[in-house]
Amino acid sequence: MSSLLFINAKVWQPFGKFDEAFGVNGIKIDFAGSNVDALSIRPKYERVIDLGGKLVLPGLIDGHLHLVKGSIMRHKLDCSEIRTQDELRNSINAYSQNRVAEWIIGGNLDINRVFPPSDRAGGNIADRFNIEIPLYITNYDYHSAICNSKAFEVTGLNAKLRDYTGEEIDRSSDGSPSGLLREKSLNYIISRLPAPKLDEKVEATKEFLRVLHSYGITSVSDITLKEDIEVYSELYERGGLNIRINSYIPFTEFDNFEWFLENTKHIDPDLFTINGFKAYWDGALGSETALYSKKYRNAEHCGYKTELVSSGAIFELAKRIDEAGKQMVIHAIGDKAVSEVLELYGNLKNTKRLRHRIEHAQHIRPGDYPKFAQFGVIASVQPLHLKYDARAVSEKLPDELIPLTHNYLHLINSSAVVNFGTDFPIVEVDPFENIRLALTRNAENGVFTTELRIPLHECIKCYTWSNAYSNSNDNAVGTITKAKVADFVIMEDDLFEMDDNDINKARVYKTYFNGKEVHSIS
Repeated sequence: MSSLLFINAKVWQPFGKFDEAFGVNGIKIDFAGSNVDALSIRPKYERVIDLGGKLVLPGLIDGHLHLVKGSIMRHKLDCSEIRTQDELRNSINAYSQNRVAEWIIGGNLDINRVFPPSDRAGGNIADRFNIEIPLYITNYDYHSAICNSKAFEVTGLNAKLRDYTGEEIDRSSDGSPSGLLREKSLNYIISRLPAPKLDEKVEATKEFLRVLHSYGITSVSDITLKEDIEVYSELYERGGLNIRINSYIPFTEFDNFEWFLENTKHIDPDLFTINGFKAYWDGALGSETALYSKKYRNAEHCGYKTELVSSGAIFELAKRIDEAGKQMVIHAIGDKAVSEVLELYGNLKNTKRLRHRIEHAQHIRPGDYPKFAQFGVIASVQPLHLKYDARAVSEKLPDELIPLTHNYLHLINSSAVVNFGTDFPIVEVDPFENIRLALTRNAENGVFTTELRIPLHECIKCYTWSNAYSNSNDNAVGTITKAKVADFVIMEDDLFEMDDNDINKARVYKTYFNGKEVHSIS
């Protein structure tokens, strides 16, 4: 294995200073310090690389994404730039002409913008596009979708309409389905979508790993479904699993945990580890299913609790998971949901030791700020969601809830651990756009609550050390420190020299994983 000494660098460290040099021996970092110190050990390295002052970061870690699902969705109809029904029609036509498919499947549509509530009267809104095969396109938050009548027919949903509320299957003025589905009814459709073949999933994931490396991402926290396991197994067997996956499987798989261990035992644990269990407490803001303490604007409801929560089953499962010494990550977006999850964690024995997390924590009451640090609860957040949320809160929430939106700075200031992710494919996986929004709060419709901007040093910490800590992997990754693995990023552009609003233009020069170069700009 090669040994490399990098000198004349600007090596970011989480304790507030920059080193000038670092050394790599095989897959490990064996030195970090000054250029002067590097000179004294220079002969022990095979190569010396002068970085000319380039910024070096630890390998970035995306703290929350859906790796296989997102990899597949990159090859489906992308509606993220769609603003009108005419644009959607043109995109559907272009997509369908270029392929033969059983279904048209798409994602990232801003349904409320393209189909405002006032335009949902009289029949199925997705039938307006005259598509003869089933059509399914999700909202950008993946908690609602539009489906045409053919999709209702082939999945058998027409025969089950009485099983769902008006919130779950939206109705037109004549009482027929409008084509808009939420939460439970959406899950019904998802379970009946045509499944891609294993090789298709493996190749799509392998391709996406190259994208992650181009952004300097070397580790991810993945929300892993049972059907994803064969993808990671096959990718590993083919030698293509060149990323660290910290996996979280559904709460409801707790009693099947041995199956997951048995079917992944052959994978190098440095590359794939099942860290714990994931559950949903509520829904999402965009689909008006996140759970708030106040009613939505122009509505008579405050949101939604998942069946796992409303049935009470989550409490017994959480206790069993905690007692088994496994970590929990619970999705909670609305302020009431966040409060209730904090209460759950506060009543468990091992929350601080196991580093239980709240995923998204998108709206936090001031009275809950100190509880994160007090209980040792980690906030796993996605500033990039301001892309949608800065506009959505003014449309959907009462005024008193708006200042609670993405208010993570208060947690950082109270010494809580906050880690950054994207929730890809809900938004793009770009860490520099994520950081830009955290730094500037400058979203599509203007600057939003500027007092909650997070400084650049803290943003980088949230993408590196904090994510490593939240995965209980801080002994191996997250900093450029002696004895840690050699996952690091050499930047072409120095984030600390850029205007905050231009951070999303930053380019990665090289990415190293386990001491090997996996991406180069040249």
